[in-house]
Amino acid sequence: MKTLLLVLILALLPQAAVAGRVSGRVVADDRPLAGLRVGAYRDLLPGSEPLASTRSNAEGLYHFDLPAGRYAFFAADRDHRLFAFSGRNPVIVGKDDLWLGLQAVPVSAAVVSDYDDEYSAALEGRVLFAGKPLAGAFVYLYLDTAEGLKGQGYRMSPPTGADGSFFFDNLPESSYFVLARQRQNGQQVGPVLAGDRIGFYPGNPVVLRAGKVMKIELATVEKQHSAAASETLLATGTTRISGRVVDAAGQPAAGVHVFAYTNRVIGHQRPAALSSPTGADGRFQVFLPTGGTYYLGAREFYGDSPAPGERFGLYQETADHGLTVATGERVDKLRIVVEPIRLE
Repeated sequence: MKTLLLVLILALLPQAAVAGRVSGRVVADDRPLAGLRVGAYRDLLPGSEPLASTRSNAEGLYHFDLPAGRYAFFAADRDHRLFAFSGRNPVIVGKDDLWLGLQAVPVSAAVVSDYDDEYSAALEGRVLFAGKPLAGAFVYLYLDTAEGLKGQGYRMSPPTGADGSFFFDNLPESSYFVLARQRQNGQQVGPVLAGDRIGFYPGNPVVLRAGKVMKIELATVEKQHSAAASETLLATGTTRISGRVVDAAGQPAAGVHVFAYTNRVIGHQRPAALSSPTGADGRFQVFLPTGGTYYLGAREFYGDSPAPGERFGLYQETADHGLTVATGERVDKLRIVVEPIRLE
């Protein structure tokens, strides 16, 4: 009844509030899945009530017409044996139509047993891909969804071995969001690109109790599409900056990310937005969450502090490297120069 009420509320909103259509297909092993309930959620909480929901048709297709805003998209079958999610969650719905493929994975029950420390909790399990253990994956624990379940989170596991196993011990009793990522470049953090694997635990958030250890299986899917837009937080939107990254000789710099921080002390927190790697022409595009002042730069890698030899540079048109953008504004023809970091 709550879901029906929400759908009716959306239907009664003025037409001007409907920003664009979100369409996609629910699949498993490249086979379309019919009859799954696809939900549009305000947060990364698949167990909550969606703002709107629909069923995938015989070809696995679904669509929504939604007001502008940030959404997460999940799907499940009637028996809750299959769970599907978008590797681009959360996404911004704006005036442009979006295509979001949802890949389904099997759901397995968690097993809880006694832990040898009555004052703390533990979490263990295996990361899987196509039903087999996945090596080289990192598992991340997040305390909340405030930053879209991006970055290193509260705890991060070592890379999984050949058996796909991971283990977190001495955890405070609390609830946690659990994700797994395996990047082809081996990095611990950064954009998840086409060909990388990502897993969102269907039972998020898990509730861990002191004196107990929970064992789970975390199934991953392969990301099929790397948005040309920002891979951090936003995949589209109305507030955008674009331009070109070049080297000291003025030649296009390929394979570089452009970042936007809301704090002028760049590098001490997660950026508000980050571009996909630049191509051979050095061009970049970053969608920003809203208007404001952003401090801009570019670097070759994403995650730890810049290292010697890495290409790095800051936006130099202002003394503090900041750029003020109005909500809905598009600023083009920006230029950022990168050079390898050298130790003097």
